[in-house]
Amino acid sequence: MHFSAILLSGRQQPWNPVPSNSRSDWDAGVSMSGVLPASLACVELFGQSILERTVARFAKAGLHNISVIAASDCISFHETNEVRIAAPKHAEDRWSSVKRALLKDLQRGIQTVLVAELGAYVELDLPAALQFHRAKAQPVTPIHDRMGSLSYWIVEAAQVLSCADFSFPPDEDRIINAPIPFEVRGYVNRLANPRDFRYLVQDAFLGRCSIAPAGREVKPGVWIDQGARVHKTARLVAPSYIGCNTRVQPGAVVTRGSNLERNCNVGEGSLVSDASLFPHTMIGRGLDVSTALVNGDGFVDLGRNVSLRIDDPNLISNVPPVKQHVPAYLPEFAEADRRTLDFDPEDSNYFARAKGRLLEVFRGEV
Repeated sequence: MHFSAILLSGRQQPWNPVPSNSRSDWDAGVSMSGVLPASLACVELFGQSILERTVARFAKAGLHNISVIAASDCISFHETNEVRIAAPKHAEDRWSSVKRALLKDLQRGIQTVLVAELGAYVELDLPAALQFHRAKAQPVTPIHDRMGSLSYWIVEAAQVLSCADFSFPPDEDRIINAPIPFEVRGYVNRLANPRDFRYLVQDAFLGRCSIAPAGREVKPGVWIDQGARVHKTARLVAPSYIGCNTRVQPGAVVTRGSNLERNCNVGEGSLVSDASLFPHTMIGRGLDVSTALVNGDGFVDLGRNVSLRIDDPNLISNVPPVKQHVPAYLPEFAEADRRTLDFDPEDSNYFARAKGRLLEVFRGEV
């Protein structure tokens, strides 16, 4: 396939405004600065980031010339003959890197290039989009969904590089002859706000998109990835995902579509419900973490539209990376209850200590 792709990640996410027809009613005035990563394209979901999934999707479609332009801390894979990596020192240099990548593709004899600024998760039918672009014979084909531009464009490298009026990122309103966009028919989640991330997790659990959990399905709807350790008295209620090297301590409960990514730790007697724990997050003992995103010591309460940092490491904090891998169920946990059980807080005396600790933090911050 004489075709290549240039993928940009690390776009600063303003988290607002929320589109009027978004699935979420998130308060656009709530600041996420410093609490969540600048780009959710780099955040793991079921063991892989959106960036990694997009690269894999394009490679599966037969595209073997991919340039990735992203911050170094966003890259968790190695450069190969088919995937090239550039890590600009400054965010403002990203589009200059795109022009250089386009020029290199042109020197290799590649004329048609997909340029994508990853912000949304898009399941693009790449062959169909390419066929549409060639049928329309236009220098730029924007890719849209029903809400508008997805920041994906198929471009003819020679034409856009030789046009003095063409700029990056492409301004679709200023492109001569108003190109006809290709409309995506597959799954799209714009990740326009934190709650959209939870929608993506739920849609993945329900099979509404192609994202599937990594690891082993130890019982229907419950996945445990390599190296995770789950105590025999902990409860995993479907659907749920326990990431690589994550630990779930005695009496803890993970339920209502929660995903715990790699190297997390859920403390003794704690409840994680309808929540996402980003990699390297520790939850203390006896806590109730519900309807939330937790990123190290950053906490986003989706129910209250509140974001804050918590300074007490006994509540939530960052976990140092763990490199070693151990079996998902160690011998001492071999009798772990793997049935899907309903959760009743009165079943454990651990939860008598849990009812107010995070709420006390909220009262002091809100």
